[in-house]
Amino acid sequence: MSVFAYEALDGRGRRQKGEIEADSERGARQKLKARQLVVRKLSTIEKQQRGKDGGQPHLNASETVLFLQQLSTLSEAGMPLIDALGSIADGMSKQASRRAVFSIRKKVLEGGSLAEALRVQHFDEVICNMVAAGEETGQLEAVASRLAQLLEHRQQLNQDLLSATLYPAIIMGFGVLVMLFLTTVVIPKMVAVFERAGGDLPTLTKVVIALSDFLRAHGGWLIVALAALILGYKLLMRKPSARQRRDELLLRLPGISTLLVTIETARFSRTLGMLLSGGVPALAAMLIANQSWSLLPLKAIGEQAREGLREGESLAAALQRGGYIPSMATQLLAVGEQSGQLDTMLLRIADHYEKEVSRNLSRMLTIAEPLLVMFMAVGVGALAMAILLPIVEMNQLVK
Repeated sequence: MSVFAYEALDGRGRRQKGEIEADSERGARQKLKARQLVVRKLSTIEKQQRGKDGGQPHLNASETVLFLQQLSTLSEAGMPLIDALGSIADGMSKQASRRAVFSIRKKVLEGGSLAEALRVQHFDEVICNMVAAGEETGQLEAVASRLAQLLEHRQQLNQDLLSATLYPAIIMGFGVLVMLFLTTVVIPKMVAVFERAGGDLPTLTKVVIALSDFLRAHGGWLIVALAALILGYKLLMRKPSARQRRDELLLRLPGISTLLVTIETARFSRTLGMLLSGGVPALAAMLIANQSWSLLPLKAIGEQAREGLREGESLAAALQRGGYIPSMATQLLAVGEQSGQLDTMLLRIADHYEKEVSRNLSRMLTIAEPLLVMFMAVGVGALAMAILLPIVEMNQLVK
């Protein structure tokens, strides 16, 4: 079946727009006629979408979680896959999301597997491989439920990171804007008053006036230079050698390196544990899980561990050889391998380190808040003193 976008007139002559699913354009027109609609325009969603952006609609992270949760629920209730996909599509609030699910349904109707349809829609490789394993073993509902949990944990971890960085960034940005306003707007107006009054200005006021003159004269160039610096950094990070040096530097920073390694270990452990529990073979699971590393030195350790696993080495020993992975994680992995419960142990490791990341981020945020407030107080207070000191001197001269 295909999805058609239509524009039609109802019995009162009002224009109606929407989407309808049908086997062919003729079938779509017949369905619209049965609704007592006069068709003016009718086009397939795929053609319309290619005309707009040359690509296919896709689901965002939250919609993917919702899609997997509903797929698990409907499959567990015994609903056929085609009907379940149609029901999920009808429940989507956005047109682009409905189109994406309808495209998946169409691929399955044409004889493809659900995993292949998801891969065409550019779903994460972890999702595609676990769905393929679920289809082979007949446990699609259980796999979909595990995937929804995996994505929820990822979103929660990303939300914690965003919360830990967004609040300090807002405070810092507000403080900088206030100081820039005082420096570029208030200070120049006060300078004219000071010059007419005569007398020698305090040193702090002279420094602030010089800074104000510099920002008003070269502020535009500073913004251009900052934008060029950001663009240059992004272009430079496309080179693996530059990314390698940056990641190695990050892993040497005290405090930051521990937090980054903890985040990476939690993400890798959960991904690998979900893949193994979903029935994906160990080597294939390692290949997919290694894509979850964002730091290149840790990704190299994961690739070396996969090669060691291929040659019969234990996963714990291979990861421990890299030197970055926490010792507690490798010890728990060794216990999991010996007991034959590696997937369960990986998920426990992920739970432990995700909680540790949340605690560390909360602790860092608690420390950062008073420091940022202190920074704002010192900066704004210095500017206020630079303005008030000459006013006090002027009052003394008048007396």
